[in-house]
Amino acid sequence: MHCNNAILNTKQLLLLLCFCCAINSYTSAQSPIHLPWFFGNNMVLQRQKPVKVWGTAKAGSSFSISFAGKSNEIMVDGNGKWQTTFAAMQAGGPYEMKIMSDSSFSFKNIMMGDVWLCSGQSNMEWTMLKTFNASYELQHADYPFIRCLTVPKSVSSQPKDDIEKTAWKIATPQDAYEFSAVAFFFAKELHDKYHVPVGIIHSSWGGTPIEAWTGFDSIASHTDFKEKAVLTKENNKAGKTAEALQILYADSLQQYQSILEATDKGYMEEWYQPSYKPAAWGKLVVPSLFIDTLTDYKGSIWLRKTFNMPSSLAGKALVLNMEVLNERDITWFNGTIIGTTGWSPGRRTYRVPAALVHKGENNITIRLENAEKTSGFQSRNAADIRLDELVSSDKAVSIPLSGDWNYSTGLSLQQYSKQINAPSLSSGLSVLYNAMIAPFKDLGLKGFTWYQGEANASRAYQYRSLLPMMINNWRAQFNQGNLPFLFVQLAGFGKLTENPVESDWAELREAQLKTLSLLNTGMAVTIDVGNPYDVHPTDKQTVAKRLAAEPRKLVYGGTSLQTSPLYQSSWIKGDTVHIKVSNAGNGLTTRGAVAKGFAIAGHNKHFIWANAIIHNDEILVWSKEVQAPVAVRYAWAGSPVESNGANVYNKEGFPLSPFRTDEWRR
Repeated sequence: MHCNNAILNTKQLLLLLCFCCAINSYTSAQSPIHLPWFFGNNMVLQRQKPVKVWGTAKAGSSFSISFAGKSNEIMVDGNGKWQTTFAAMQAGGPYEMKIMSDSSFSFKNIMMGDVWLCSGQSNMEWTMLKTFNASYELQHADYPFIRCLTVPKSVSSQPKDDIEKTAWKIATPQDAYEFSAVAFFFAKELHDKYHVPVGIIHSSWGGTPIEAWTGFDSIASHTDFKEKAVLTKENNKAGKTAEALQILYADSLQQYQSILEATDKGYMEEWYQPSYKPAAWGKLVVPSLFIDTLTDYKGSIWLRKTFNMPSSLAGKALVLNMEVLNERDITWFNGTIIGTTGWSPGRRTYRVPAALVHKGENNITIRLENAEKTSGFQSRNAADIRLDELVSSDKAVSIPLSGDWNYSTGLSLQQYSKQINAPSLSSGLSVLYNAMIAPFKDLGLKGFTWYQGEANASRAYQYRSLLPMMINNWRAQFNQGNLPFLFVQLAGFGKLTENPVESDWAELREAQLKTLSLLNTGMAVTIDVGNPYDVHPTDKQTVAKRLAAEPRKLVYGGTSLQTSPLYQSSWIKGDTVHIKVSNAGNGLTTRGAVAKGFAIAGHNKHFIWANAIIHNDEILVWSKEVQAPVAVRYAWAGSPVESNGANVYNKEGFPLSPFRTDEWRR
């Protein structure tokens, strides 16, 4: 075995935001037997644990399920619920699960392996399509025994038994583009090392706080959320649930979009259709900011590019790369929407389905909206604007799209109807846990991975209790012991600083570091793979490699494996602070001539940059300006590598986690 402004038409926008309120379950065309959507073809089930299967059917009925040569008879209870269990199995497959009744059906190509539930906010959600070197990675994403289940975004006021409709997908160049990049590269590391199938359950939502991912009883017990929990209960009783809010917002959005499509000339005249022939349109050079041509214009701008497609690419999937656009876009390829981004710093990397690509003349149309910034492309590199062939080959074709584009203005900002303020649907207490985590609580898992914290960075001291609370809550609900819980410490992001400063992000990283006191937890340090100007660094490969090192050490028996050095203790001798770290491995080193990133302070609590040297397995920190040192901080900034040159690693290549020896609160 190898192992803010609406820019989409209504249906597509509602699909993008996943404002779908229906509860789904598996239903064959004729069968009344239902299984949750995460049971299906190509799924991975957890090896070495009992295999639980459950669902609903007609009350009092009976049927049978066979799996891997075993058959279980099922009796449905008076409430229409049923469950059964098959004995634990080793890694292997493929297997078939047959549900036999008056109307039988089956799930095929099932593997036994390791299943990881991967959750968090946008950096976990970040897809393979938008990761560093995406075209190459997708061309080589051919791993038949890595499977991914992407959980549709949904909210719920109560814990659900099922998720919205979805399906398992096998890692192939054609399908892996929509996988979570961190989750896929994490799975790839484990698969390559241990040669077992790996299942990724990817359940994340950008911009969401941790309290939305925590079970209600737990979060309601937290001092800071008791009042909000009482209000949430009252609202639910009054019918003001998260689901009801979803419906109201969707209705308002539909009305707004209808008005927009009836007033923007581009929609009215269907400028996105290939058959449309621009008349008296201007020309712009791409990539560039449209400073000279559209300096003061705010509103919608329509861009078009017509080009010839070589016959060798006809009928093949492509990747359209446009990097960062100001501010929001909707993009068509030959008249069909292929993507949209509503967040200005977001990268525009869209997959072009093979069915849309034909020989000869092809057309790309972009409806670009800007309300604040100068419109246009932030990139200055012509090579950034291109189409890449999506194939398993080192000789993939790339089509440049830079140069002249046609443009025309559509609807000025002054002509827009009243804007719709989106409610914070995904930030309510427990609404994401209820809809996107709770349904899996009876499914066997290997462990959890978590990449979140950006949305809670301004409340770092609170996060010290929230993250352990959520971990304990999930473990209790899944009832599989202290399941491994691995998380990513926040990457570098934020304003560059010349002098030592206080930092929300540094405090949040500290809260994450403190969570390692919980049993069976691991943390990937990523301060050196961030981007000061983009909260979404694209190097997810390094993030995943470091994250995968944690289970290799915690779960798979790699006791000698080193991970990131962590602050352990300190003591002061004269004018020097001695720092002791764990996980030093074969020793500490620096990337550069001298150790940087250290700040020191005396009793006045005023930090200045310090000298530091590595001596054996210690770090010695001092400054001639501080004769009586009290505290040391390392990498204490939003972007510590760029701001203060933080550069200490162990010789295995893992960076030292940021830390401070003081507990001073600002």
